[in-house]
Amino acid sequence: MLHCKRQNFHRSKLPPPGAVGHIVGLSTVNPRRRCIVSHYPLCDSADYRYSIGIHTIWVRFLDTNELARFSGIWFEEVP
Repeated sequence: MLHCKRQNFHRSKLPPPGAVGHIVGLSTVNPRRRCIVSHYPLCDSADYRYSIGIHTIWVRFLDTNELARFSGIWFEEVP
């Protein structure tokens, strides 16, 4: 088991890769567009020294195959 001082600071639970759902709560994204969680970034900061845990996800929209990065809190999984 790894013991680090820097862990997921945001305490958000990320959806598993392959989860299908919607991006909700953002005015720039239509909440009816379905997307699938593609992958997670290696870190959330361009300067890895300032990355305090991963809280973003990469999703691929199913209608246009557009790949976009969002915070994990905006993703809502469809049952």
